[in-house]
Amino acid sequence: MSDGKFTTQAAVLWGTIPVEAQKRILAAVFCVKCRDAVQIVNFTGDVDKRGDVVLKGSCAKCGYEVVRVVETSEDQPQNN
Repeated sequence: MSDGKFTTQAAVLWGTIPVEAQKRILAAVFCVKCRDAVQIVNFTGDVDKRGDVVLKGSCAKCGYEVVRVVETSEDQPQNN
């Protein structure tokens, strides 16, 4: 379920999310230009330094760049 490419680590984390939840996440990305929750299109996935999946793409309504952070690190043990 991706328009673009995911890094290997992001693909693994994204794959742990149920498909229905993935659909809801992709349909609820905030666009600052539209000032509304929109569908993300042409997106890619990466993992930030906290271990969360970061989706970067475009607003389906206006094409403006949008980003959605999916907090996947909460279930992972911390290395302290």
